[in-house]
Amino acid sequence: MTVSDGSSPPGPAREPRPLAIEPVEHLATERLTAAYERVPELILMMDGTGTIRHANATLLELMGYTLEDVIGTNAFDYVHPDDLAYMARSWENREGRPGEPGLIVPGRGRNADGTWRACEIIGMSLLDDPNVGLFVLTMRDMAHQAALADNPARLHAMVDRSTDVVFLLDAEGRFLYANRRLTAHFGHDHDRVVGLRWTAILHPDDQGTADTWFTLLVEAGDSATARVRLRVVAPYGSVRQLEINATNQLDDPLIAGVILSGRDVTDLVKMERQLREQNERLAHAATHDALTGLLNRPAFDEAVQQAIATRRARREVGDVVLLFCDLDSFKEVNDKRGHEVGDQVLAVVAARLQENVRAGDLVARYGGDEFTILLGDGGSDDEVGVLLRRVHDALSEPVLLADTTATVGVTIGASRAPLAAANLDALLADAAMYRNKRTRDT
Repeated sequence: MTVSDGSSPPGPAREPRPLAIEPVEHLATERLTAAYERVPELILMMDGTGTIRHANATLLELMGYTLEDVIGTNAFDYVHPDDLAYMARSWENREGRPGEPGLIVPGRGRNADGTWRACEIIGMSLLDDPNVGLFVLTMRDMAHQAALADNPARLHAMVDRSTDVVFLLDAEGRFLYANRRLTAHFGHDHDRVVGLRWTAILHPDDQGTADTWFTLLVEAGDSATARVRLRVVAPYGSVRQLEINATNQLDDPLIAGVILSGRDVTDLVKMERQLREQNERLAHAATHDALTGLLNRPAFDEAVQQAIATRRARREVGDVVLLFCDLDSFKEVNDKRGHEVGDQVLAVVAARLQENVRAGDLVARYGGDEFTILLGDGGSDDEVGVLLRRVHDALSEPVLLADTTATVGVTIGASRAPLAAANLDALLADAAMYRNKRTRDT
């Protein structure tokens, strides 16, 4: 008995025979149809309006429908409400790219019993193909895997349906991924942004800030984090504030990108702005006269003391000059024509004062019909004289109101003290005491 060493098959050599396999195109239509009906994927065919024209047996059996149940109904009626916006945009995107399959995305379809089935979905428009003329949607059932904690599809779906926007960017700031929140909330379709720089969706005024911020994050290296607020501009023009938290995971081979998660804080930013404006109004009300808008007495006193202290700290030389203005006939106007007219006169007087002082001078309503002016840099006697005459002439002009005219004169006193010895109380007392003399001298 001879034992073969395996170098050649035992027995006589045989000629190879061609396999008797029938080409697919020669298969009977019935066999192709049977194969289409039993493939494990769920297949749905629709016309250009989304009306269902056919569904394979796998879909019908798995989801509990009959063909008669679905034919003629709209496919979007079976989509979970939270997925509608994204699916509608995906449909539009595929219509614009006939014959090109879309990205695989997670979605939920409604079963006949009203429950929702998790699927991976991919669509393709064959509406322009004369042999088909339909939109084809292929779905893979993921329900049996949805409960697995380590299931990639489940994790993908969780990220995709997060209330936050999630981006993955490469080292150059180009989109590698964006979850559907970007589509549903901001209107930017995933298919259209992948490959673009992420600044393309930002407000033009924020793009430079975003570039600098992202560059610093990349340069900071592995696991570096950063936060920023930027404005996202939707394709239809609306602007939303996005607070972004980022982490650099470029060195992680499983991620190889920078992860950005963002939350819409438009309402929060609006509330912060309103609170800030309210605080500014309260601060302004605490330091300004409500009628004239000028500094009030406490704020003026504090400003004078601060100005003196600041000039001393800078070791300046010179004088401190203060003017005290007292309206002559205001009480008569107020008593005879009423408080409303009196208030209008005071408002006009305040405006004229501000128009005739210099840029660095401080003006305040010090009392009922008393106004004070602190000259910002002192000034020579000639400069003070010019200012006295200008203010006196401005306040002596008649005040023209809607239905009447009022004339009030003004008495102005001026006081001057060396910066080194200047004292607010003394300045005010001197200005008040000499106001009659100073006015006569002009």
